[in-house]
Amino acid sequence: MITQDQVILIGTLAKPFSTHGAMLCRTTNNRWQGGDFIVLSIDNILVPFRVKDYHDHGQDLVFELKDIDTEAKARPLIGHEAYMFRSDITEEEDEMLWTDFVGYTVIDSDQGELGTITAIDDSTENILATLSLNSLIPLHEDFIQSIDEASQILTITLPYQL
Repeated sequence: MITQDQVILIGTLAKPFSTHGAMLCRTTNNRWQGGDFIVLSIDNILVPFRVKDYHDHGQDLVFELKDIDTEAKARPLIGHEAYMFRSDITEEEDEMLWTDFVGYTVIDSDQGELGTITAIDDSTENILATLSLNSLIPLHEDFIQSIDEASQILTITLPYQL
């Protein structure tokens, strides 16, 4: 059985990309550098799919998966989160990216649990995390107290009260 600590989120399958079963994956990071498998979260179970081919499509990716060769076979997979195996990351790519924190629970050392990170905006120098209750918090190395990758918990100290 594949566990959450064995994979890293790369994005969400957004739509069929052809009548031949290809699917567009809206990426949340640029970790994907190729691999034999992507893993989809289907009913909270991590299911591996063999990658037949892939290519970049702007900031996103287009995947062709083995045995998914029609739009009808691809359509049920749309909307599912796509992951890659951590073991597919090369040593030079091994540093954490801000987008790796999507899905982490944020705990402020003074205020307690703030919510789960649902999105990261790293389009400017000021990195912002969107929490499950639609609040925004700044992310900066100076605010981080600890990172528990296994439990996906990010402990921080915010400079203000929410």
